Amino acid sequence: MGGKRYDCPQCKAKQYAYHSCNNRHCPQCGGDKTEQWLKKQFDRLLPVPYFFATFTLPAVFRDIFRSHQRICYALLFETSAQALKEVAANERFVGGNIGFFGVLQTWTADLFYHPHLHYIIPGVGLSQDHQKWFKIKNKTFLVHVTPLGLRFKNLFRQALKKKHPELYAQVPDNVWEQSWVVHCESAGYGREVVQYLAPYIYRTAMTDDRNLTLHEDGTVSFRHKDNETKKIKTCRLEVMELLRRYLQHVLPKGFVKIRYFGLLGANQGHLLKQLKWLILKSISQKEQAAFLAIVFKDRDKQFCCRHCGAVMIPTDILKPARGP
Repeated sequence: MGGKRYDCPQCKAKQYAYHSCNNRHCPQCGGDKTEQWLKKQFDRLLPVPYFFATFTLPAVFRDIFRSHQRICYALLFETSAQALKEVAANERFVGGNIGFFGVLQTWTADLFYHPHLHYIIPGVGLSQDHQKWFKIKNKTFLVHVTPLGLRFKNLFRQALKKKHPELYAQVPDNVWEQSWVVHCESAGYGREVVQYLAPYIYRTAMTDDRNLTLHEDGTVSFRHKDNETKKIKTCRLEVMELLRRYLQHVLPKGFVKIRYFGLLGANQGHLLKQLKWLILKSISQKEQAAFLAIVFKDRDKQFCCRHCGAVMIPTDILKPARGP
């Protein structure tokens, strides 16, 4: 495939950037597609507060999900999105039709299997006749997570029991008595959280910044952030154990890991434009300027050294070569 070699002018470290193989699970590829996706999402951002929601399931579902990925991931998307639309439509919260998109993530920082969904939601609704927009009362609050988690659990239970009774029979009864965790937090004007999710769109659990290293004793190590201490740690595994953990996150062929709902769904572009027009004509020029300054600021695309942070210099072009 070929590529380029970059040298650091300060610490003399070397890094390689290879041409894309176009596999969505490759840790090297997806940079150009990610940039294109980011530009498209920035163009679709609305001048309203954004929110970042995460839906998870009890640990007992992990074996079922791992064995029936296509079925269970689709149910997870379907029921969580429906719960979000229903709860947000309540007049206590948004009070109208909302739009949002979600991304499936299946791994923890140390590559254990933990399927969950991340949603990015603009805090605004549109009336049924498309002539009025609903502004949330509190810029840092979208919905109560307790009724959202309860509605999500009930919808998932109903869908699983109706569509896949053989899988429903494998779930212990006490699971349906537990509280299901949904987290929702403010995300400013949306730019930062969209950038946070971007790497998950065209890549998977292992990326270059993990510093994957093969040691003389045959073990492999990689870096990850500890969620509790927020410190960088090193995980060292046997090669087969690393492969086992990694392959859990390879999605079924053709499965779509990012999905759009409501006003951001397919063929809803005219409603999104209508909503944006309604908002812009009703907010002040100061609010418009603040939104534009945050959303459309330049992105730093320089290739920096992972050791010292200096800007890397291209020094060599690697020609494509066939394997032995």
